[in-house]
Amino acid sequence: MDSNTKRTELELKLGEQLNALISASHALNVRTATRFDSTLQPAAFLLVRWLFSFGPTSATVLAESTAMDRSSVSRLVNQLRGLGYVKSEVSPDDRRGVLLSLTELGRQKTQDALKEKESLFYERISKWDDYQLEKFTEMLRDFNTYDRK
Repeated sequence: MDSNTKRTELELKLGEQLNALISASHALNVRTATRFDSTLQPAAFLLVRWLFSFGPTSATVLAESTAMDRSSVSRLVNQLRGLGYVKSEVSPDDRRGVLLSLTELGRQKTQDALKEKESLFYERISKWDDYQLEKFTEMLRDFNTYDRK
């Protein structure tokens, strides 16, 4: 087998594994969203998760950061606000602007939902030694930051 054929086979196998990772991640995100609140669409949890990770922001930034259109973000934020998970406050930097953030209830429910996700994640890597975990982390970091170099 020549080197080009071997490289092509390796790239296809990598693609299969990346697709498996993306699919499993999506399924886990949907389950986590359901644990957060089964009455909401999983996309609402994407907004909650972003606010949990990065803190208060405008609806515009939230839409851009999650690759969702503004009307969808607006609709989902209104649902989240109505359920008491999200609050709106006047921006201290721009008195005309509005910042969205999680309420205490939203933060607590997010933490509870993520605990289940984390336990499934840690279960998968529990048998790895430190070298395997370090190497995997380094390789993922290199892969994920390739376009920023």
